[in-house]
Amino acid sequence: MEMEDLEEFMIPKEAMEKLNDPELLRRYIEEGKTFQDILGYKQESMDKFYDVACNLYRNHRYKSASDAFLFLTTLNPYVPEYWLGQGMCEQVNEEYKQALVAYSMAILGDRDMPVAHYHSAACHNGLGDVHAALACLERTLLICGDKEQHAAIKVQAQRSKDLLNARKKPS
Repeated sequence: MEMEDLEEFMIPKEAMEKLNDPELLRRYIEEGKTFQDILGYKQESMDKFYDVACNLYRNHRYKSASDAFLFLTTLNPYVPEYWLGQGMCEQVNEEYKQALVAYSMAILGDRDMPVAHYHSAACHNGLGDVHAALACLERTLLICGDKEQHAAIKVQAQRSKDLLNARKKPS
């Protein structure tokens, strides 16, 4: 993304004035408006910013990606994919508790998102809670069912479950 393309991500002056008016801001929040609504970001801009955040993650720029996903979740906390991205950034940095918070928010937004349950399992395992990890993997497998679009994550979840169960058994 070129520098001139970043202009659409700048907070407009009118929006900044709204943020500086606590009474107006309180009213907007009471009306259920998100900061995306209050600041006037269009969905097209949010989609572009999400693409940037994902590219930062794919390019192993996890701190920058985390900042980008945090910005997105602040603007609109009702989009599970933003929380999923935030969780993945935390997980890769072995911040498992923070990742679990983000994955929980993703699940609140879409309880049938198998990838959030799958990654939650890895975090629980990283924290040494095999029982919780297995429960997350069970939920992943249940959600996946026979749905073709979830076939890959189902295979990964089953392998992870088998490995954890094998580790649990006494030698």
